[in-house]
Amino acid sequence: MAPHSDAEFAMNNMQQNEKATAACSLTPKGLERQKRILDAAREVFLEQGYDNASINDIMCRAGGSLSTLYRLFGSKLGLFEAMMEQTSNQVFAAFQAFECSIKRQETPEQALKRYARLLLERVLSPEAVGLYRLITTDCSSEREQIQQLFYAQGPRRINEKLAAYLRTQVEQGALVIDNPELAAFQFVDMVKGQFQLRAMLGMTITNAELDEAVEQAVGIFLRGTAPR
Repeated sequence: MAPHSDAEFAMNNMQQNEKATAACSLTPKGLERQKRILDAAREVFLEQGYDNASINDIMCRAGGSLSTLYRLFGSKLGLFEAMMEQTSNQVFAAFQAFECSIKRQETPEQALKRYARLLLERVLSPEAVGLYRLITTDCSSEREQIQQLFYAQGPRRINEKLAAYLRTQVEQGALVIDNPELAAFQFVDMVKGQFQLRAMLGMTITNAELDEAVEQAVGIFLRGTAPR
């Protein structure tokens, strides 16, 4: 992809500042309107894909004017970015329990099993499967941007949270890991295995399979990172 010109960079910064200013000035009624737009956007994006999604359809569901949408989000891509951030924040609220496990002094085995089960619950939810399908099949001119947004708000955030936990365990001498960021990705991939693909294909996944996958992934990971 060609590098952005100074003019494009300035324009992007201006649009981001305008959106931030608009968001900060919202009243409670305005915040509710914003939420309705984001909820409607999620529905339409999941049903129609990014390229086929119509701003008009979104506003018909949410109610309100197109000028409000553009004032709040700047563009269709800006709306998608805000929707991804909202979705990510909702998903990661559930991971607060994992962070609390550190304070409760859970063992790495207990904490990693908790994390793995949360991960599978979120990754295999219908909404997450739909978003992943949207990202991997999109053919719009903004494909690269929406894929980067998805990665930043999904996989990268998931990895950062787990990597931070692993780093703490290394510092405390509970685990031996040279690269906690890489190890976090490896653990996540072990847990997800083929389940994400099977969910996208509409195949049945049993709780017994998920439980077995969590047990085995945690066991393999800890045997490879235990102090010797």
